[in-house]
Amino acid sequence: MSDPSQPSLAKTGYRDFAAIVFLLAVVRAALPFIPVPIVAAPYIDFLLLNLVFVSTIYAIYRAMSEKPDPKLAAVILLIGVFLQISAFNIIHLVFHGHGLGAVLLSPVAQTGLMVWCVGLGALISSILRDKNILIPVAIFLVGFDIFLVLTPLGFTQRIIQQNPNLLSSVAMQIPKSTSIAHEVSKATVATAGLVGPADLVFLGAFFLAMFKFNMRPKETLKVMIPALIVYMIVVLLSGWALPALVPIGLVTLFVNRKEFNLNKDEKASTIVLAVIVLGILAFSALRKPKPQVVPLPSGISQGIPESSNLPGPEKVGRLPSSDRNVEQNKPGPQ
Repeated sequence: MSDPSQPSLAKTGYRDFAAIVFLLAVVRAALPFIPVPIVAAPYIDFLLLNLVFVSTIYAIYRAMSEKPDPKLAAVILLIGVFLQISAFNIIHLVFHGHGLGAVLLSPVAQTGLMVWCVGLGALISSILRDKNILIPVAIFLVGFDIFLVLTPLGFTQRIIQQNPNLLSSVAMQIPKSTSIAHEVSKATVATAGLVGPADLVFLGAFFLAMFKFNMRPKETLKVMIPALIVYMIVVLLSGWALPALVPIGLVTLFVNRKEFNLNKDEKASTIVLAVIVLGILAFSALRKPKPQVVPLPSGISQGIPESSNLPGPEKVGRLPSSDRNVEQNKPGPQ
């Protein structure tokens, strides 16, 4: 039985998305200029983590409630790509990643990221013609993300090692507060964590599919938010890079499990796919000893504690507490 308020709520989806993205941009731009006591920083950073995660997931959910068609999705994609690339280039070519201009343009790049992720997610979801296809898609994405992030054969690690600036330039940043111990005039945008764009894209694709096939998007949202917050906290406390498509895919399948109606052949093919994915992961994991985990663009990872978007190669993958420069903020919640 559908919620009678849902039709009117859906009509404000784009407006709600724009309002949330704007508020997040204001928060990101203001943070470097609002110094806080050192003792309060961990608590404020924890609140920021919850604020950014809840707002981002809900914004994507609201945008997808409008059920954007492929043409509109393509326009949204292009607008987002233009915003992120333009802001990123100005930040680094003009302001060299520092100063007032870089701080104010960083939220524009993050806004562009959210916009194009929504557009691409809507385009991907438009390909799905039946709700049952979500099962093999989710299984494949979960397995593929684990392969990329956690297995020695995952090529994403080598890409990041060759171009360490790539992660922070394309990922969603979880912002941190600014300590009163540092000069506001020299502040740069510090991050506690990074979320790969693939996670936002497929989160949106799954939500749109749930709206399109009249499944359980609202119930999924209620489970997805705490699941991803806990996941990010584990990342920040452990320093590991973890594949975020795992909780996204599993939560989607679990909450909507009663919505699927597979015939005998579909069940058999799904089991075969799951076995193949598990086999590939087992083979990949046993090829050689697992190397040291570094942040990856697919999955949630610990933040880069240097400037807004340009981590040095020697800093990628760790959050040191003893070698920060005068421009650096305090560590996030540990």
